[in-house]
Amino acid sequence: MWDYDALIGKARVYFERAESVAEADDDAFAVWLLLGLEFLLRAPLAKVNPMLLADPNGDALMHAAGFPGGPDAKEPKSIQATTVIFRLRRIIEAFTAAREDDATILTALRNRELHTSEAVLAGIDIALWLPRFTRVADVICTHLALDATDVVGKEVMDQGRALVDAEDKKLVHEVAARVAAAKAFAGQLTETEVHDRWEAGRNSRRYPAFVVDCPACGHNVALDLEPVRTTNERLVDGEILRDIILVARGLHCPVCGLALVSTAEVSAAGLSQQHTRTETESFEDRFLSNYEPDDYGNE
Repeated sequence: MWDYDALIGKARVYFERAESVAEADDDAFAVWLLLGLEFLLRAPLAKVNPMLLADPNGDALMHAAGFPGGPDAKEPKSIQATTVIFRLRRIIEAFTAAREDDATILTALRNRELHTSEAVLAGIDIALWLPRFTRVADVICTHLALDATDVVGKEVMDQGRALVDAEDKKLVHEVAARVAAAKAFAGQLTETEVHDRWEAGRNSRRYPAFVVDCPACGHNVALDLEPVRTTNERLVDGEILRDIILVARGLHCPVCGLALVSTAEVSAAGLSQQHTRTETESFEDRFLSNYEPDDYGNE
């Protein structure tokens, strides 16, 4: 229970289970990631000395030191996650107070999900926790000379790194001013000008088109989206489905001219950063499209 390689191995197993979750909005994705994080956080202590993970009471220290004891020895216990996080500050220079806060928040989310009646992870915006997870995973894996994309999974890390969870007040103020200016400009346009500008912009939408209301003028406008993760396929009523998770990279309204050029600006304008597109393929199309009987009519 104190072995470094076993802790990394178990973390990988849980992260792989998160990646295998077939629906983008299934909170099992978050549960498996946060469970795996527990073992990833403990790995650096085990690498220094397994005794750093042992509860100082009872037989745990002796067990961690390689002396499991006799038949009357009690089951050894590990230290709590809060102590693990506190000790990481002493061991990993890059595990700063900010990363300690990230890890503490993630651990609290996991505990509330597992030990209370609340379905916390089902109702929380993924942008509020996944970037924290990827920042902590990056620091821990870098310290251990591991590639976080290999341990956690490239698409999960890409998704977390793409989302913005910290509000930049200066940026919010700047975007609000830009929205106000675009709204004022739109208010001066005639109905004909609005129609012509909107029609001119219709054909400029790039795949995948995801239409939202412009935060300035309220007209339909397409977000510029980038795919970051694809779920495993699932079979529902004879259809093969998979979810494509996309992150908003910007927006340009052809009517009022409002331009948002980053995920942070999209978030500052009050728009959702992440969107999901479900792709569907029929069971018949998947397995019968390339089927041809042989020359003898055999199937």
